[in-house]
Amino acid sequence: MDQQYRKKSSRTGSLGSDLKALQLLHINAEANEPMDSTSESNILEERSLSSLGYKHNKWPKGDHQHLMVDKPKLYDILGELLKKRLKNNAIVTIGTFSTPVHLTVLQCFSRLFRDLGNEVLVDLPSTLVTPRAFLLIYDWMLADDAQLPRLGLVEVMRAANFLEVPQLIKQCEHCINNYLKEDAAVMLYLEARMLRIDRSYYNIFLHVGKFFLTLVASLDFLQLPREPLGMLLKSNNICVNSELEVLMAAVRWLNFQWPQRRGSIGELVAYVRFALIPPWLLVKIQKTDVSSIELKRITADSTVRQRIHDGIAYTTTRLFYGNDREAFALHLKKTNTTPPVQRVWIYDQRCSYHHRMHCRAHVEFTFQVFVEYLNFLQTQNKDYWQCFESAETGTCHCKKRAIEDVEIF
Repeated sequence: MDQQYRKKSSRTGSLGSDLKALQLLHINAEANEPMDSTSESNILEERSLSSLGYKHNKWPKGDHQHLMVDKPKLYDILGELLKKRLKNNAIVTIGTFSTPVHLTVLQCFSRLFRDLGNEVLVDLPSTLVTPRAFLLIYDWMLADDAQLPRLGLVEVMRAANFLEVPQLIKQCEHCINNYLKEDAAVMLYLEARMLRIDRSYYNIFLHVGKFFLTLVASLDFLQLPREPLGMLLKSNNICVNSELEVLMAAVRWLNFQWPQRRGSIGELVAYVRFALIPPWLLVKIQKTDVSSIELKRITADSTVRQRIHDGIAYTTTRLFYGNDREAFALHLKKTNTTPPVQRVWIYDQRCSYHHRMHCRAHVEFTFQVFVEYLNFLQTQNKDYWQCFESAETGTCHCKKRAIEDVEIF
């Protein structure tokens, strides 16, 4: 019985403790219940950090230099990329030659390439753009200090016109007009002639100046076409010791391919200003017994003999009037005669026939003597022509030099 009581009592005590535990849980749950949302003291406005003043688009205040690192400039990177020919995006073909390029470089300077758009394969005509010219132009486009080489200048000029590169055309013209004189001008013309564009360079050819006689002494002179030769002989810019040299130059050219060039006698001799040649020389070149076969062929022509006679008439009349320039001018007006334009006279002290008739150093001017002088010019230093002195009309420089030597001592 006691055992039954104890068991019952044990169950009752356990139940009581469970009830107390439930009460405690209820009290704690009530303590943890959320506050009434209607209470003003418990209201929290939900706000973002940016609304609280925290910004994500600005660095904190202070020295910002530490935020910078060494970064290469875009222009330098692009320049290196272009100059090293890396990552090319187009190919230019000229005949059997082809080269990779950056299309943007060409489009920056060439109107032709701009008009082509974004063509990655471009075929250029070899008759207008040579591979050398294209590479020179491409290097010019890439260079910061773009200088043009003398070699290939004519090719570059022709290609620049085809590719429509106005800045390069302007630079070529500037170099040609301001830095190519006399010998360089002749060489430029001969280069243009090889490319069959010599007509565009006739004006440059006429810059021959003091280099004229050296040119006459060359094979290139004998191979000149008739048209540029005629322009040369009638030019006021060629420098000569005597007008008779102009006639001898024409004789030399005509005889080089005789008789094929016989038909050019009248045209070329018309450019010789016989009125500038002393009458005694004009008389001598007509004599068949003293003239060479090369000269006889020319002076035998009736038009040439008439021009010689007209020259003798003019020069003897001028000598008749002497220093009376007004009377001579009146005579020219009455006879409707135009006086010849003077050439650019030079003096070469090694020229044996550059003397007046009464000078003791005078040597008769014949075609053979002229050829000997040309042979002499061929054997001299290539810059010998630059030592030619400017001369006055009718001055015997032997006498002038002797007077200068006396004054020095």
